[in-house]
Amino acid sequence: MNKPLIGIVAKNITIKEFYNWSWQRVGNDVRYAVNKNGGLVMGILPQTLRKNFNLEDEHDDIKLTKSEINDLLVLVKKCDGIILQGGISSHNYEEFIVKYCYDNDIPLLGICAGYNNIIRALGGKSEKITNVDVHDRPDLQYAHKCVVTDKNSMFYKLVNCERFDVNSIHTYVGTKIPKELTVVALSDDGQIEVVEAKNKKFFIGIKYHPEILVDVDQKQNRIFKKFINICATK
Repeated sequence: MNKPLIGIVAKNITIKEFYNWSWQRVGNDVRYAVNKNGGLVMGILPQTLRKNFNLEDEHDDIKLTKSEINDLLVLVKKCDGIILQGGISSHNYEEFIVKYCYDNDIPLLGICAGYNNIIRALGGKSEKITNVDVHDRPDLQYAHKCVVTDKNSMFYKLVNCERFDVNSIHTYVGTKIPKELTVVALSDDGQIEVVEAKNKKFFIGIKYHPEILVDVDQKQNRIFKKFINICATK
């Protein structure tokens, strides 16, 4: 089996205190999870003359130009599947990629901020939470329970249990879910942890960070394994 090419969409990070120095980054944990499960990785960077990007994990109102869209699609079309990663900022090119993947049934996995952008791109809303002390816990390997609410979902078949422990490193969560998505799992305090488009080959948004757990939790590794396998049969 040829290794599928997985595009990880880069996210901007800017350090104001250091001359506004900025990067487009791909998280090493996500890259590792793909390589571990047999995929090749390509970073997808925005193709633009802009140097300044949205610095918050909010909907970005700046529209892509036709030229930027065409150049971005050159990269997206090379990939067998796409991952939207987590981070503290979100960008218009991420939402564009979500909609393109949905319309063309390209396998897509969104993690944390990537989950937010899946929801926003399809017309929903993701907003700041009030109990940050519970859900923004990078100091804990496992922060709370996750409860599967839909046993007919692909996600349930992957984790193969109703309740399990997850990490939690976020300050935003989906509050209005578009009709294209089904809520398939909640945190134990009722926040939406996982959404899925059931009419697609693989189209899942996860609020927690499974990529950090792939070496210690086979439930989480199976998410990447299934994603890679589906991408390999595109």
